[in-house]
Amino acid sequence: MQSPALNNAGVLAMSEFLVRRIFLPLTLCSFISVCNAADEGVVSSGIKEKLLAISPQMPIDSVSASEVPWLFQISLKDGSILYTDKNGDFLFAGQVFELREGRFNNLTENSKKKNRLALLSFSPESEMIIFPSKTPLPLATITVFTDIDCGYCRKLHREIGMLNHLGVKVRYLAFPRAGVGSDSYDKIVSAWCAEDPLDALTRAKLGEEIGARNCDNPVKKHLQLGKKIGVSGTPAIFFEDGTLQPGYLEAAKMAKLLGIR
Repeated sequence: MQSPALNNAGVLAMSEFLVRRIFLPLTLCSFISVCNAADEGVVSSGIKEKLLAISPQMPIDSVSASEVPWLFQISLKDGSILYTDKNGDFLFAGQVFELREGRFNNLTENSKKKNRLALLSFSPESEMIIFPSKTPLPLATITVFTDIDCGYCRKLHREIGMLNHLGVKVRYLAFPRAGVGSDSYDKIVSAWCAEDPLDALTRAKLGEEIGARNCDNPVKKHLQLGKKIGVSGTPAIFFEDGTLQPGYLEAAKMAKLLGIR
């Protein structure tokens, strides 16, 4: 039996109240991380402050709204990504996938790719050692953080000619794993400062003495960039879309991954 206090008119009035006062705000604000850019900035700042109050040493680079309506993305200085709710009450570690298009779309990896490309853009080609493709135009470009004394870096470099003939342009950045002031650091600085850096780098990777040289060089800058972009070993190979290939890959397999074979 219907309550006399809730007749048809009452039901309509209650429905209108729910739509106007509850469901519309929930749809516009709660299901979208924030209502506008100003709110996003306030929420992001609040989350960062809360996290740093708990863990002052947390290496937070930025906090921003993610593609998931209620989830904020925390980008760390080593390239890692964490997630939190808009109140900063819960912290999530792991990968987020979108399934709306009927397939697994890795949103976390997509964000990492964008971050890598943004960081790599700060290093101009004029500061790199580049082995150009042998085709009229490059069919693909890879950016490689390398170490003179790394065995797999040397193995990759022995296939540089094959990569170039396949149409791959190889851009080298320096990443002496032993750090500033090490023997590996001094060797790669000498290669960068040589009259012919391509030849010097090749000979150094073959174990030849190339002579000590010094000049205004980007090696320390590359090392810092590598750490920020998440390089933990060499060779660290980045494709044009921001994909990270961690470690050596033979030329034929590399070309296949690059879509040119």
